[in-house]
Amino acid sequence: MKHVFLYIIGILVLFTACYKDKGNYDYHPVPEPIITRLDTAYTAVVGDSFIISPKVVLASGNTKYQGLWKISVPGQMGTQDYTGQELRIVFGLGASRYPAMYIVYDSITDMKYYYKFVINGTATFTRGTVVLSDDVTASKISFIKEDGTVQADVYTNINHDTLPGGALQLTMMKNVNYGNLITGYWATFKTGGVYIDPNNLSKLRTLAKNFYSDPGLLEVSTFIPSSLGVPVGIINKKLYRGATETAPFATYYGFMGIPLSGTYSLSPAIIASDPDNRGYFVGFEETKRKLVRMDWGNYLDTNYIVKDSAFTPKNLKMDMLHLGRFSDNECYAFCDSVGQIRELRFGVEFRTGGDPVFHALEKRKPVIADKINATTLWAESPVGVFYFTQGDKVFRYNPLNKDVKEMATSFSGQTITMLKLLDNGNQLLVGVRGSIFYLNTGTGHNGETTKRVDGIPGAPKDVIVRAN
Repeated sequence: MKHVFLYIIGILVLFTACYKDKGNYDYHPVPEPIITRLDTAYTAVVGDSFIISPKVVLASGNTKYQGLWKISVPGQMGTQDYTGQELRIVFGLGASRYPAMYIVYDSITDMKYYYKFVINGTATFTRGTVVLSDDVTASKISFIKEDGTVQADVYTNINHDTLPGGALQLTMMKNVNYGNLITGYWATFKTGGVYIDPNNLSKLRTLAKNFYSDPGLLEVSTFIPSSLGVPVGIINKKLYRGATETAPFATYYGFMGIPLSGTYSLSPAIIASDPDNRGYFVGFEETKRKLVRMDWGNYLDTNYIVKDSAFTPKNLKMDMLHLGRFSDNECYAFCDSVGQIRELRFGVEFRTGGDPVFHALEKRKPVIADKINATTLWAESPVGVFYFTQGDKVFRYNPLNKDVKEMATSFSGQTITMLKLLDNGNQLLVGVRGSIFYLNTGTGHNGETTKRVDGIPGAPKDVIVRAN
C-alpha cells in the first residue's frame, strides 16, 4: 500500500510540473538560405559542358555546406546524382526534359533545403561532322560543329565508355525505303564495333550484341554501306549482312546470324554495287588468290564466265592491294606479284539475269607502281580518278590517260591516316594525327587547303558529315 501511495504522489508532482510549464520556450526559426544564380529551367546541349554555379548564403555562416544534384531520367528507375556545391558535367543525356533537384545540407544546423528545376536537353549532332580516330590504345569519336569547334572524345564523355583501339570506319545506316531515315552509325574497330544514336551519339549496342547468338571473337575488316539501313561487312574474313526479313523498326532488324555460306577467306578489299537491289559484290579470296563473286544472299565463288584474256581472275597468283569501281565496265585491281605491282582493269556483267560474265580487259605495270604498297590509302572520285597516299603526300591518278599529279597541300612529314571524298568528288578530307584538312579537288583546283580543323584526339580514320 505504501508503494502505491508513493506512485500516486509521483504522478501528481509530474502533472503539477506540466501545468506550471505553459509552453514558454524560446523558439528561434532558422532563416531560409539566400540563394542566387539558380534558375528554375536550363537548356543543356548534348555533349557540351553543363555548369550551374549557385551562390548560397546560410544563416549559420557555414560556407562548407554539402550539395547534392539529382537528375531524373524519364523511363528509368532512380536518378543520376552528382555531389558538390556546383554542378559541372558533360551533359550526356538525350534531347528531352529532365526534372532535377539541388539539395543543400547545412551540417551546423542539420537542415536540408530543396530546390527544384528542369533541364531541357537539346542535341546539336544533326549538323556537323562525326569523326572516328585511333588514339593508340583507344578508338575515339569526336564531333566538329559547323563553326569548327571540336568536341573531342564526345562519345566517352556521353557514354562513360572507352572503345578499344584499332579504329577503322564510320558507316551510316540509312533506309531508302523510309525516306532515307538515318537510324544510326556503326563505328568499327579491329575487334568489334558499336552502334550509336545519330542524334545524341549515345551507345545503342555493340557489334557482338548485334548477333542472334554470341559470335565469339571478332576480326572486323570492312563495313559496306547499304541502302536498306542494315550492317554489311567482312567479319572474320566472311561476308555478313544484317537481317531485312522483319519490319525496319522491329527489334531484330539488322541483326546478324551466319555469314554467306561457303569455304572462303576474304581480304578487306571489296567492290559493292547495289548488292541489296539485285547488284553484286566482287571480292578477293586470299587463300587461292582469286576474284570471287557474291550477291545479297549467296557466296558464288568463281561462278562466272571469263571473256577477254588479259589476266586470269580465277587464279591471279598475286596479293590484293586495292579494288575500285567507277562503273560495271570500268573496275580496277591493284596487286602485288612478289614485289612487282600490277594494275588490272576489268568489267562485269553480273546483274543482267543471264550468265554472269567477267571481262579481263587489261594487265599492266602502272605508272604509280613506285608509289603504292599495302599501306596506301585510296579514294575513288565519280569522275574516274583515284586519290591515293604515299607517306605524307596525296596524289591524283587518272588510269585512262596515266596522268599523275601531287596535290598542292603539303603535310610536312606527317603520315596521312585518312582520305575521304565528299561533294561528288569536289572536296577531299585528309587526316593526319590531330588534324583534318579540307582540300579543294573541284574543276580547276589541285588540292589547295580551304580549311583545317585541329584538336582531333589521335589519328583520324573516318568521318560522317551531317547537314540535317
